[in-house]
Amino acid sequence: MYSGACTIVGRKGGDKVIVWLVLVAAGYLTSLALKPVFKDQVSENYKGEHIPTGLGLAFVLPTVLVLVLNFTKVPSAPLYAVVILFFSILGILDDNLGSDTRRGFRGHFGQRDPSTGILKAVGGFLISLAIAISLGGNPFLVVLHTVLIALNANFINLLDRAPGRAGKVFAILSMVLVLFNSINISPLLWLLASTIGYLVNDLKATMMMGDTGSNPLGAALGLGMVLIFPLIVKVLIVLLLIVLNFLSEKISFSKVIESNRFLKFMDQLGR
Repeated sequence: MYSGACTIVGRKGGDKVIVWLVLVAAGYLTSLALKPVFKDQVSENYKGEHIPTGLGLAFVLPTVLVLVLNFTKVPSAPLYAVVILFFSILGILDDNLGSDTRRGFRGHFGQRDPSTGILKAVGGFLISLAIAISLGGNPFLVVLHTVLIALNANFINLLDRAPGRAGKVFAILSMVLVLFNSINISPLLWLLASTIGYLVNDLKATMMMGDTGSNPLGAALGLGMVLIFPLIVKVLIVLLLIVLNFLSEKISFSKVIESNRFLKFMDQLGR
């Protein structure tokens, strides 16, 4: 749907590197600046410590700013901006208003009393649907793209249980997308750069990105898959995501990671 290589501010490779470095620094410095603001919004980490959560804004805000500045230069920038911003807003609502410990679809939809998780799920589906419709295609493609974006958002959210885990998985999968096709991928790399800057503090277990950060990471990843991969790959990824989301209702991903030497090594990397 989109053609031509994306341009960042300027056309030279040096300009691209400068933008990436600025975003890395912005993610790091913004996380430090926001930490005192979120001192009363805490969540229990894997050590049982209560630390500020919702610091995903530290990489959302710089990325959205760069996307807005490139609306006329990068065809996919508006789409990424909408996805990142609105999924982050849904995450903010859940981080601020969510007070229960229910997890997964069954935990939220299987109870009579409503939760902010339901709002986040329904809102995320509607945003994904709007993006899918804007991209065009037959009804099957619209449904496929909707599910691909929404399930990616939920999957990355499920991984946000240990320092740096969600961010590292996002980073690895983002680089895979770059290897498949570098065209129109600049927005995802901008998000990756600011996320890397933020992760320096997340890995120290001094703050959490919360749903504010994990939701937009997953949704942006899903959008990247929608724009880059051919139909058969998208179908296979959706099937895999359905299986993983279903398994998350039955098993603990943390326990699976702890029981596998390689996964445990990757999970501990940088801590």
